[in-house]
Amino acid sequence: MESIESPEDQKTLKEIEEKTIKGFDLGFNPEILEVLDRSDVRRDEIEALRDMLGKGVVTRLYGLGNSIHYGRLRAGKFSNFSEIIFRLGFGPAKIYILSLALFFVKPGKEFAELAARSFLISFLGKMIAQKMGFDEEEIKKVEMGGLFLKVGKVFMLLYETCEKKKLDEEFISLYYPYLGLKVVDFFKLPEFLKEVISFSSLQLGENSFSISSIIELAHSAVDKSFKKFGKFVIQSPLPDEEGVVLATLGSDLASQLEAVGLGAYIEILPTLSPRQKILALRQAQASNK
Repeated sequence: MESIESPEDQKTLKEIEEKTIKGFDLGFNPEILEVLDRSDVRRDEIEALRDMLGKGVVTRLYGLGNSIHYGRLRAGKFSNFSEIIFRLGFGPAKIYILSLALFFVKPGKEFAELAARSFLISFLGKMIAQKMGFDEEEIKKVEMGGLFLKVGKVFMLLYETCEKKKLDEEFISLYYPYLGLKVVDFFKLPEFLKEVISFSSLQLGENSFSISSIIELAHSAVDKSFKKFGKFVIQSPLPDEEGVVLATLGSDLASQLEAVGLGAYIEILPTLSPRQKILALRQAQASNK
């Protein structure tokens, strides 16, 4: 991350930090999330969090927990809030709660698009990590890191909205990681997020990618598509009526984004899987007889 050499930039960043991060109203007391840091927390304590959080946050958490992404759609939906938290995992749940409160703090296209990009980076990064054989702890770090990568931009948008000032695009691009680091400290979030936010170059291990590098790959793919189309456009097979293909990575990704109310920011250009191509060929041959 770039150092802050300009006194004017330092002044602006300090003002953003004081007026948005430290003065930010999540809609609930962030200290209640410390219950999720405890290994001995009781189920009834987790269940009680539901009434302390904003309705929008709780609704989207249920959407996430019941999405195909978490493998429960065919097994029935969750009914208890504590089940959602246990399924997501305490660490990811804390990040999701904060992110849902932050990214949806204001209506408007800029906030919605930033939320969509962040959730897509998280979901796509997790898929890549899973396919590369990462262990569960590493996968969760990719998921959380991808979601929080751009969190500094939330506070820049808030500053622009509240102060009715427009920040320079170069300033935003240069310093949003700096504010992201401040957010990690302020909300007492896991330290590994600092490494993710401070990413500077692709890191390769002996035979695998680093967590930060997986997130950066997802970040690059999402940002490139948004710059070109204003949304995430992908090619993917889709589930079919015949039941040959029941789920695909593309349909899973769309379901996850739909679960947080951001389905408009993904477009799937349908393609056929090998099995679907065989079925289509057989159907064509049968109709020609």
